Amino acid sequence: MRCGLEVIEQGDGPVLVLLHGAGVDAALWKPQIDLFSKQYHVIAPNLPGHGRSAPVQSVEEMAYVVRAMLQEKGIAQYAIVGLSLGGMVAIEMAGRWPDEVSHLVTVESVATVFEGAFGKELAGWAMLLFKVIPPSIFMALPASAMGAKSQDAGKYVQDAIAKMTAKNNYTVMHAASQYDGRERLSNITAKTLIMVGALNRKTHKRAQKMANAIPESEFLVIPAASHIANRDAPDFFNASVLSFLS
Repeated sequence: MRCGLEVIEQGDGPVLVLLHGAGVDAALWKPQIDLFSKQYHVIAPNLPGHGRSAPVQSVEEMAYVVRAMLQEKGIAQYAIVGLSLGGMVAIEMAGRWPDEVSHLVTVESVATVFEGAFGKELAGWAMLLFKVIPPSIFMALPASAMGAKSQDAGKYVQDAIAKMTAKNNYTVMHAASQYDGRERLSNITAKTLIMVGALNRKTHKRAQKMANAIPESEFLVIPAASHIANRDAPDFFNASVLSFLS
């Protein structure tokens, strides 16, 4: 499988893959890339359905595409940091190919959004709205409605989502709403750090359940951060991730 992903790549050393959330792009990691690339070979792709990377229909397919990109580069060992949707893709990769992933960091992510079939079905119908709502409309929403606490995070998310097409936005959001990676958790052998923003408590319970299901994991709350935690609290986030990876 050829990946066809747009990729930001920088630095030398052990490979560190950064996976962004739904509706944004690899530039989400701007506050991290320059710092992390001093110690690591940082690879930050635009996930399928974002930028000029072609869409796919599921989180599982996203995982295969990201892995294909790494294989094309001759990379067989790597650490992964994933935020929200990117965390789901990271969970899928770490659980499906545990021998390849040395470290796993999920940020504001859960193994499944809806635990029951009924919830997934309702979500599937609700997601149809994204087919007709132009992404540019989200620019009118306050930063807090976009999961951002800081001005930097809010401005970035508004600008990034406005670049999406309605079709791709629907495809991506539908894939995230239907994903269930709970069966992957017990297969994960990588050292794992589960991070959540202190201000977005709706992720905490499910993220803690995820941490409990992963054999070797830590749970960490990021102070003064909401969903876009790496930009809301970059200093705390960067120090915590680098300490964990080392």
